[in-house]
Amino acid sequence: MSTALFRHEGDLYHPTENAQGPWSPDYLHGGSPAGLLASVLEPTGTDGGLRLARFTLDLLRPVPTAPLSVRVETVREGRRLRLLQGDLFAGDVLVCRATALYLEQVPLEVPEWARFQSGGLPPREPGVQASLADLAARGEREPLPLPGLHHTVAVTLVDGVEGRGQGRVWMRLPVPVVEGQGCSPSVQAATLSDFGNGVGQLQVKKNTGSINADISLYLYREPEGEWLGLDALARMHSNGNGLVETMLHDEHGPVGRVLQATLAMPVYSA
Repeated sequence: MSTALFRHEGDLYHPTENAQGPWSPDYLHGGSPAGLLASVLEPTGTDGGLRLARFTLDLLRPVPTAPLSVRVETVREGRRLRLLQGDLFAGDVLVCRATALYLEQVPLEVPEWARFQSGGLPPREPGVQASLADLAARGEREPLPLPGLHHTVAVTLVDGVEGRGQGRVWMRLPVPVVEGQGCSPSVQAATLSDFGNGVGQLQVKKNTGSINADISLYLYREPEGEWLGLDALARMHSNGNGLVETMLHDEHGPVGRVLQATLAMPVYSA
């Protein structure tokens, strides 16, 4: 069995068990199509030394555990920026749309007062690693028994992840997104960015959690190292709509931010 999230055969990407989501074996985890589209867009996007600055994914429909195809379009081509669009299809049905913005890198001396602040997430403590599914079974949260990306990722807990809208973890994707292809730190960040809503999952009452309809990832530099830190905070309004804000870190400090729009939803129960 493949240890990657997808196998690439011809024009199709075949999801493996590692790409599945926690709610049904028929659908993928949101991080899986995010990683796939980021991976497909990256070679064109980074050509000429540009780097990923923003990756936005609209989850238009549940992504099925079925062969998928990708259509790539260059929306804007410039010397200093490049904007690409990637559409993900299951058969003839559009299931996801991503846009990726790549920017030129210019060496620049930045005064201290204008720099991004460092710190904010404790260093990762070497030791026992778990999956997000293992952490979800703690406290009052419902277990996530189905296989999938939530079992594939490696996690070191800092605190939270108890269904109360707050969590801090270090995460690592131990397998490639596409079989036989390397996974850059930016593609890993795109794949793991969907976990903000898992790490900061807000279970406002028993059997009611939240799902996210999108991912908006901003990176002001490429992460370094294997591990990515997520510091997630979620809140919800009385209309059942919410927002998850997640700061991303590497071992040197913050690298970017993720925003996700959420909707209250009954939690899966085995």
